[in-house]
Amino acid sequence: MAFHDLATLPPAAVAAVAQTCEALISGEGQQQATPRERQLLAELFPALLGRPWPAHPDVTMPVGLSGLVLSHRQRQEVMQLLTLLAFLEPRLDETKVLLLERIATELQVEAGVVADLEVVCRGHVLKAFGDMYRRTFAELNNDGVVQGYARFILPMLGLGIDREHESRYAALAVAPAGSLGAGLHAYYQHNGFPFPGSRKGLPYAYVAIHDVHHVIGGYATDPDGELQVLGFTMGLFPDHALLIALPALLQFQMGIADPLAGSVAPKLKDQLDAPAFARALQRGAATTGPIRDTHWDFWPWIDRPLADVRSELHVLETSGAP
Repeated sequence: MAFHDLATLPPAAVAAVAQTCEALISGEGQQQATPRERQLLAELFPALLGRPWPAHPDVTMPVGLSGLVLSHRQRQEVMQLLTLLAFLEPRLDETKVLLLERIATELQVEAGVVADLEVVCRGHVLKAFGDMYRRTFAELNNDGVVQGYARFILPMLGLGIDREHESRYAALAVAPAGSLGAGLHAYYQHNGFPFPGSRKGLPYAYVAIHDVHHVIGGYATDPDGELQVLGFTMGLFPDHALLIALPALLQFQMGIADPLAGSVAPKLKDQLDAPAFARALQRGAATTGPIRDTHWDFWPWIDRPLADVRSELHVLETSGAP
């Protein structure tokens, strides 16, 4: 199942995207792509573009990529593929990052977010994550920096606890069997997670939708599941795809700690299952309906059968979804 938009690219654009992929994994011929990178590129390219990987593409960056990949949606999907390629090996390569930033600038897709990867390469991890948090606060929740951090810190001090949502989550214990609400309640109980907005929980505005994506998508909460649910979310929210994915890719693939998530998620390396991530990305892109709103009010759906919710939102079936 290729990305719908990339499947419609003309041959010249497909060739240019292939050349860009080759340039990225080889550092424009300055370094040797690893066997794993070669194998995964040959698998991911046809999976996402619906075309076979060409033989012996040029290793230099093509001229005029933006003149061949014209629609913004196609450009977003190209950047999603290229970002995935940059994370195939568990080391952050500055040559690849600089090329990725150059491509993002040309395609006008989240170049500022990619620039934060360069900041990480220079050793300024806290600065880079701080900028990604600033962007997350502003772009996903219309929060300023102070308000954004306050949402995380104040409940720990017993202040600003979201009593309304705390009560609504507690009521999920009696949600109809097989419903979205029952699945969400089981998610919190099974994983031992506190409810969003509670004193020990993460802010409702930032984690509630993420948790619902876990349940609707059927994704686990181990590192592989967290990466896949973020791939799914990237597909749902293409305007913010890299901002959504990069902190977790750094945390779970590169072993570079997220200062805030480090308290609730381990710092690991080499956890990325790239084909599974790509399938989750495609699955999110194919999903329709109000779930594609970053502020979706899912509560009116809470008592509906989970199978019906997935069907109405056109969430593609997967063998791993309960």
